[in-house]
Amino acid sequence: MLASSTYLSTQDVFLEKSQTGRGLYDHLLNELNKLGPVHEIKKAISISFSSDNGKAFAWAIIRNRSIKLVFRTYHRITHPRIQSVNRVAEKCYDHTLFLDSKKDVDQELMSWLGEAYPSDR
Repeated sequence: MLASSTYLSTQDVFLEKSQTGRGLYDHLLNELNKLGPVHEIKKAISISFSSDNGKAFAWAIIRNRSIKLVFRTYHRITHPRIQSVNRVAEKCYDHTLFLDSKKDVDQELMSWLGEAYPSDR
């Protein structure tokens, strides 16, 4: 089940973006909803995802044909897919990677996003 809290409309977010980018986003969102309730907050440059407790766990920057995805965990993940890792607090890390196709939204990524999803369900 998806709840939306928006600053922009979905149409505004995807204005001048390709259908490929929209399809990739829709696929990612469908997979995120398997983790539990996911709320979208659409802003000018990104869409953040939070659980029912309001805590954001991931952010998507929509590009024309891809998505720059950032997710937060309480441990550092080292993997070739992850482009950068930023320590944002003690034991809190933001990981950045790029999604170019639906194949990139795989079991490995969903495992990481499952770790990022707030566990107070």
